[in-house]
Amino acid sequence: MPADTLPPAPEIFSRWGALQTWWSRSNKEQAQIAEARLLSRLQFFSFKGVASTSAEECSTVARVGLVPLSGKNRHINTLIIHQNSSPSSIHTSEAAVESKDQETDDQGRTPIAQTRLDIKSAAEDESVISPPAPGERAIVVCHGYGAGLGFFFRNYLSLSQIPNSKVYAIDWLGMGSSSRPDFKFRHTAKSSVKQVVKDSEDFFIEGLEEWRQIQKIEKMVLVGHSLGGYLSTVYALKYPERVEKLVLVSPVGIPENPEAQNAPLPAPPSQDNDTASPDPSQTQQNAPQASQQANPRPSSWVRKLAMGAWERNITPQSIMRFTGPFGPSLVAAYTSRRFAYLEEDELRDLNSYIYHISSKSGSGEYAMSTILAPGAYARWPLMERLREIKMPTVFLYGESDWMDYRAAEQARKGMNVPTVLMRIPNAGHHLYLDNPPAFDKAIFQVITRPWDRSA
Repeated sequence: MPADTLPPAPEIFSRWGALQTWWSRSNKEQAQIAEARLLSRLQFFSFKGVASTSAEECSTVARVGLVPLSGKNRHINTLIIHQNSSPSSIHTSEAAVESKDQETDDQGRTPIAQTRLDIKSAAEDESVISPPAPGERAIVVCHGYGAGLGFFFRNYLSLSQIPNSKVYAIDWLGMGSSSRPDFKFRHTAKSSVKQVVKDSEDFFIEGLEEWRQIQKIEKMVLVGHSLGGYLSTVYALKYPERVEKLVLVSPVGIPENPEAQNAPLPAPPSQDNDTASPDPSQTQQNAPQASQQANPRPSSWVRKLAMGAWERNITPQSIMRFTGPFGPSLVAAYTSRRFAYLEEDELRDLNSYIYHISSKSGSGEYAMSTILAPGAYARWPLMERLREIKMPTVFLYGESDWMDYRAAEQARKGMNVPTVLMRIPNAGHHLYLDNPPAFDKAIFQVITRPWDRSA
């Protein structure tokens, strides 16, 4: 799917564009096209601002497509970026950098394609399997809730330049452009909260483990953002021999909160009707006994409304889908406010991407309220669980991050492995998008530190 054949994304606040976007949501190719718009930028990033003649002369190669897992409707969308040769075929001496292509912009992009990018069609059902070469480090990037691998479009080129490394990015099973199997969610009065949480965690981490086996990755540097950081931690606890280093980017779920740990579990989602309200008597009957001890404090109507939606497993995505042709406008309101600093074309493409991955059938999104209680506190917090981590661990936060870095500071005191905590300036929760140069530099430093393979 060449970049020059991709249709442009609709204008964000265009009524006609919103109607077009909503009408085309059932077209399975739309999510892939939206993702391709973001990833196609990879073709035009040069190495250290130095342009080669064409993509054929550049050593950077990127491929994206579906990796099939066992079972029905289980595929993990995967992006792989690697260097065909080392050192790069691009001449990067100081003189070359100083006299770089005059047409290269401030972000290091050139009109000439620099990266060979192969975007597989979902309809072709072609898998993307590329084991690391001997001695090559595998860096696996995992997105957060409501996001996908396309969110890191500003970081991939820099990550791919980490020496002796191959970059993999995945969409968690049931999220992004991965397949949407039914999210099995059943609990009874005999179920413990931890068991329900573990079942939800396994939905994701067992998919990651099977994907790792297929890719023949012996050990990986696991980079997880937000919910992806939480799930990466859980994976590292269960499969410590497979994780070389754990990089947690503004991870959710570290601090302890007694109210959250006793909060009622949500009702099982109705995957035929995203916003169907459960029978209250059934919800009470099925809830674990521990959750029945919760006594929510009086709150405003906004809090009550939010908690009611959370307990009924009504997700932001299901609300968006329920609003029909108004859904694109809801996404646009969020995107234009949160990512207002992006270039106009980047904002338009990211907005289209968020809408199309959110308009897909509900699946992994339903795990949010089983893993987290209202307020985004974990039902089974990582604070104590991090004590069992067996590999060097890095915590990265934005300086204006709504996720509190002090919880990580406290957790580090009980950990028996090398740890690092860094805060990225001029950045919030999406620090990789807010300040890509500082984020990329931090990732390069923590991955290439001497203790990353010996500790």
